[in-house]
Amino acid sequence: RVEDYADKFGVPFFKGEKPWGVKVDVVMPCATQNEVGMAEAEKIVANGVKYYVEVSNMPTTNEAVAYLKANGTVVAPSKAVNAGGVSVSGLEMSQNSMRYSWSADEVDAKLKVIMKNIFDNSVKAANEYGMGDDLVAGANIAGFIKVAEAMKAQGCC
Repeated sequence: RVEDYADKFGVPFFKGEKPWGVKVDVVMPCATQNEVGMAEAEKIVANGVKYYVEVSNMPTTNEAVAYLKANGTVVAPSKAVNAGGVSVSGLEMSQNSMRYSWSADEVDAKLKVIMKNIFDNSVKAANEYGMGDDLVAGANIAGFIKVAEAMKAQGCC
């Protein structure tokens, strides 16, 4: 529990409150879909947050994402961020099917390569389609291209 962590390490805990009013550089919502709407986004921007990393599945309303981006906050979208968890599951399945047993360091190294590729592909796609360094647009474009190419390879379209 977060409260136990706060007690153990002597950091503030605000019981019954959402954390969006705390001045920090990085915010990582990691609980519920659409937990961050405009009211929360306004608090986040007012606190000068630099990086907003969607750790849970779609924690932010579309309106709030647009507001964060329009106000200079770098948004790392859930579809790219959550790919890490999906990738680790895939690595686990690979180990099981091939009867391998990778160390934690080996899995971590493979995950770092995967996540760097996702980031690089997102930035590249955003730039190629005139979206600058917009990671949300880049992840959407890169994801679409990957699915479209897979569909074409299977004979669709």
